[in-house]
Amino acid sequence: MKKKILSLVSTLIIISLASCGSASTPTVSPADMANTAIAAAWTEVNLTKAAMPIATASPIPPTPTLTFTPFPTPTPQPLVIVPSATSSVDPCNEPIPNPAFGTKTKVRFVNESNGTVQLAFGMTQKNEMGECGTYSFTMGPSESPTVEVLTGCYWAYAWITGKKPSTARSPSDICVDASTTRGITITAEWIGVD
Repeated sequence: MKKKILSLVSTLIIISLASCGSASTPTVSPADMANTAIAAAWTEVNLTKAAMPIATASPIPPTPTLTFTPFPTPTPQPLVIVPSATSSVDPCNEPIPNPAFGTKTKVRFVNESNGTVQLAFGMTQKNEMGECGTYSFTMGPSESPTVEVLTGCYWAYAWITGKKPSTARSPSDICVDASTTRGITITAEWIGVD
């Protein structure tokens, strides 16, 4: 009986030692995987190069091609406009002088046109300093910029881009003074005072 127990215990010890000592599965390191991928890529490149045809000389000479040589063009001369004694340029249709010394006021434009507005805002007559001119403003849809302009009376004209391009103008003069900020609304059809 002792022998059976001893052989049974020995067998269990041998089995448990055998199960604990099994070898682990080998793994590939990331560096080895990268090196294998690079080697495969270079193999593909070399096989592609080997498959390319080799340039050989042709027994037929190349056909000469004609080249176009344009005639020399004259250099354009700058256009010089000499004002005559009878013609005069309206200073109110020119840009506002910089710097402008007249009294200034704030104007808030409100773009309700649903498009981008290119606005010309021009004085109808000279101010107390003899200054006159036209402002140019660009506004995106729904923008309401506040700008500073010379005090006086203005006409307004807008080119509007968007889904439905249009033009808008003020039906009458828009006069602004230094007492308050004037609001001016721009729609797709007209420009007016708030």
